[in-house]
Amino acid sequence: MLLKELLFPSRCLICKKISKDVICRECLSKISVIKGPVCEICGSPIDKEGICYKCKISPPYFSKACSYALYDGVIRTAIIRFKFEKKKSVGVFLGKILGEFVLELAWNADFIVPIPLSKERLRSRGFNQSEILALEISKIVGIPMSLGLIRIKETKPSVNLNVEERLNNINRAFLLSDPNLKFKKVLLIDDVYTTGATTNEASKTLLDRGIKEVKVVTLAREI
Repeated sequence: MLLKELLFPSRCLICKKISKDVICRECLSKISVIKGPVCEICGSPIDKEGICYKCKISPPYFSKACSYALYDGVIRTAIIRFKFEKKKSVGVFLGKILGEFVLELAWNADFIVPIPLSKERLRSRGFNQSEILALEISKIVGIPMSLGLIRIKETKPSVNLNVEERLNNINRAFLLSDPNLKFKKVLLIDDVYTTGATTNEASKTLLDRGIKEVKVVTLAREI
């Protein structure tokens, strides 16, 4: 063992206990993994199997969406450290977890596409969290990743916006730049599913440009 490892052992970024992994097993066991039942379309937890009321009255453009866990506790802390404290190692670790989750879903797709950031937010953060997740998923499931979806509109952070404001905020925010995606099935990747406005608008753009089908996978989901 190296002297550095003895003096400065690696620690879990959540609980700070000594751990060989970025997030220790104890903290991982506390993640609120979504077990079901969930809406057959948007993946929202519901009381019994079927389609939720929201999807019945206003079906989304994507055919199916699924999230690994609820956006609380360990996952929420991990995503915050990943995005806002720029702990990219956390993102890679979470991407591997999400990759195994996608592998279990066994959804058929031709390309994996991350939700893009605007140029300004990408410059400020230094990386796109969804791209890091998507890259790890791509490695695990063996489906190529495309950066062919780009954001052409500078949107406001959605955390303090109501549903109507979020819809207006994200309207016509995306553009397809990769012609290889046309007539293909796409797996859209994002970190957190909130109202679904972002993934739905991105899905609309893809379908309008000739993509055959869009499914969505996110690391976490707000309830």
